[in-house]
Amino acid sequence: MKSVRRRPGRFSSVVGGVVALVAVLGVGAALRGQAQGGATFNWASHNVDLKNSRFAPLDEINTENVGKLAVKWTYNAPGSDNVSRNTPLAIDGVLYFNAGSKLFAVDGVTGKELWVTNVEPAFPANGRGPLYADGKIYAYGRTVMYAVDAKTGKIVESFGSKGRLLLTDAAVKVKYPGKDSRGYQIAGPPISHGGTLYVGLAQSESHIPGGLVVALDGRTGNVKWVFSTVPQGPGDDGWEIAKDTWRGGQRVGGGMWTQPAIDPELGLIYINAGNPSPDYDGSARKGENLFTNSILALRLDTGKLVWYYQAIHHEVWDVDLVAGPVLFDVKMGDRVIKGVGSGGKNCLMYLWHRDTGKPINPMVEMAVPTKTDVPGEEIWPTQPIPHTAKGVPMAPFCETYPVIKDPELAKRARQLYFPYSVKEKYILSHGGASWGSPAFSPLTDLLYITGKNAAISFTVKPVGDTLRQADEGVGHSGNIAEGPFRGDDVGVPNRETVTAYHPGTGELVWQAEYPSASAIGASGNFVTAGHLVFQGSDTGMFYAFDARNGKQLFSYKAPRSIRMSPMTYKANGKQYVTVVATGAVLTFGLP
Repeated sequence: MKSVRRRPGRFSSVVGGVVALVAVLGVGAALRGQAQGGATFNWASHNVDLKNSRFAPLDEINTENVGKLAVKWTYNAPGSDNVSRNTPLAIDGVLYFNAGSKLFAVDGVTGKELWVTNVEPAFPANGRGPLYADGKIYAYGRTVMYAVDAKTGKIVESFGSKGRLLLTDAAVKVKYPGKDSRGYQIAGPPISHGGTLYVGLAQSESHIPGGLVVALDGRTGNVKWVFSTVPQGPGDDGWEIAKDTWRGGQRVGGGMWTQPAIDPELGLIYINAGNPSPDYDGSARKGENLFTNSILALRLDTGKLVWYYQAIHHEVWDVDLVAGPVLFDVKMGDRVIKGVGSGGKNCLMYLWHRDTGKPINPMVEMAVPTKTDVPGEEIWPTQPIPHTAKGVPMAPFCETYPVIKDPELAKRARQLYFPYSVKEKYILSHGGASWGSPAFSPLTDLLYITGKNAAISFTVKPVGDTLRQADEGVGHSGNIAEGPFRGDDVGVPNRETVTAYHPGTGELVWQAEYPSASAIGASGNFVTAGHLVFQGSDTGMFYAFDARNGKQLFSYKAPRSIRMSPMTYKANGKQYVTVVATGAVLTFGLP
């Protein structure tokens, strides 16, 4: 690390030496050579590729024929097996998905079960689904990761201890020997590059002392390096930058909910760190609280911090930066912008140059309300608001102010970043993006993100510095006195949106809206060369939109809710689309 530059917006770039060009391996190897005319297209990772693009170069299913899609087969997981959070993988015509310690392999053309592998001792489901890399399927639960041979279903005993790695324990042991690993969990899928697995650990609300980014040897499971998103002392990278941004109590939170993204040419890995803890009482953590609610770029080989940008300072609204990151290359005039984007539960879309962390367009520190009745609280006076290339605030991808018809309820409505109260039940918009990943199409040059129009009301239970690290989310539930109230109780019906932005200009190009069954949490989407954006909903509806203009071209009502992002693949020369509706794996194709 040679130097650190601080800029308005709490941006910093740590400048190192020249980064060598690195060959794309791991997930890239699974995708290499899959031309449009080939017999197969593999979906090898939760977000398909190293960029997290969720773009498939397939156009057999397109805007002209998508209305003819029909269910080709359904696989119903046993009732005790929770596969509802999975985005399945597709490798050489075989689909893989897991329910915790149970991994399923299913024929992608017929839906016939090929094999099921059980890892003992058994553990329940968690996270967003498995990863394929170097001939192996890596699946996981809350604290355990395991490896299985993709062809045979046999456990790869060279990984961890006989194929089973206590990942959270191993990461904490390396980073903070002798410290507690309670509360850490694997919430998002790993990503693979060059034989190394990279995974981010949650969960902020368990009062963990920083989310941990972990690099593992893909063959053995041995930990190579660990980075903490909330530096605890001089031994942690980034300590000199972050140390004075926490005052008064524990430095906790910063967990990661989503899959990292990788730029092998720059030698960088990008992660989104979540909120500090507790969620709604920051009285014992005065300051900006770095590196919570930040995007961070780390060196792939060492885990050293290269740059960061904090999207929300001293967060007390639980609107963390949780969707993405997604990498994109977009042409603007005679130059190509190599960017990275992430969305938050605040309904704002953030866009940066991925080599430096500088905003592509202005990101303006704007004044926000600071008056609060939470004892000892000091609200940060400004927040970064993304602007377009024209210098006006970017249109949010969902509501930032609750629109309420009931006149009495409407009196309690407050703007984005208005502090919650210990006495008053204010109503604030609260939905936004969640664990569902955005997508980017190099054909339309548009970025697609899913959001929620919803609202919440409650009163704050002041907790100061009394909470301690735990297995469950004490930093959330333990911080609410009365509530939370949502939906009809606050006069805001729950809806979802899919929004298309041009990431170079920041302009909103189109937006689709449809009903939702819940106020928080939304699956992501994917986009194809057939100019289609596919999106599921917790109402059970499954949609396809024209990627160029947002026109709805297809819908299907599944028997149960869809809470995880869909995917597509090609097998035996035909394109298929798969989505999980609670316990049912539904696969669509053309007649």
